[in-house]
Amino acid sequence: MKSKYVVGILFCGGCNCYFDREELYDDIKKSLADDCEFVYYSPDSDVACDMVVLINGCQSECLMQEDYRAKFLLINNKNYNDAVDLIKKGLGI
Repeated sequence: MKSKYVVGILFCGGCNCYFDREELYDDIKKSLADDCEFVYYSPDSDVACDMVVLINGCQSECLMQEDYRAKFLLINNKNYNDAVDLIKKGLGI
């Protein structure tokens, strides 16, 4: 296992949120602090991510219009309660 997985985070614009995206991100960071290093994802960055987590406040999937250079996981109002488990599964931890 790697020392820590690099997980890129990208937030939607927040126009129609059904949950508190920042609170979710804080919970994710606390829960996975031993296994993951979190960075804000930018397609222009030189940082190689093991996974990009897209935090969408609703189901519009506006973040799906990009081409990500890593596997990605879409979190939205339907699956945000399972976010930590979904990230673990996606990374194999």
